[in-house]
Amino acid sequence: MPLPPFTSPTAFPTFATLPTPQDPDPTSPDGGGDEPWYLLAEIKDDMTITKPTLVCLDRAGSPFALVFDGLERDGLDLKALGLRKGACVVVPRARRTPPKDASKRGFVSVARGTAAEVRAVPAPLRTVVEVAEGLRAQGPQPGCAGCGSAEGALARCTGCGGVRYCSKACQVKGWSEGGHKGDCKVIKAIRGIWGDE
Repeated sequence: MPLPPFTSPTAFPTFATLPTPQDPDPTSPDGGGDEPWYLLAEIKDDMTITKPTLVCLDRAGSPFALVFDGLERDGLDLKALGLRKGACVVVPRARRTPPKDASKRGFVSVARGTAAEVRAVPAPLRTVVEVAEGLRAQGPQPGCAGCGSAEGALARCTGCGGVRYCSKACQVKGWSEGGHKGDCKVIKAIRGIWGDE
């Protein structure tokens, strides 16, 4: 599946523009049917008291609560899933639960049966969007990430599997000088959620 455009408000709506449980599924901009959408937000705090709850900021900077319903306080190890402060959470087909009191904001509820679909990307929101858009712009990598050569056999990065190198020297150069050290885990998480581009 190709990476969705991370700057698209259709593919990545803000908390305020999420459909509610009563709304029909949003359709693609061309009216061609359902397109998947994802709530992408940075985790600001773990507010678990009676059930797993995260406080997050969406791409517009709006705070909201992400509540895992049907689970006890210790029923989900958020940190083991990578859902920790400073990382991003990805909730496919998220829906906004409107507040009962008009003075409140509402929240995003994740049902017990769909908790396994919620994923983490180990970086702040800004970094995730930059790396993902860089991957989209680059497309499938035609050559070595260190020197650009497409000659000979290219070995994939054992961390993310998405970057290729022609030699150990290029791998070392790409890791330190090329910035892959900071992006490797982010690329791995993105590829784990959306697959190869």
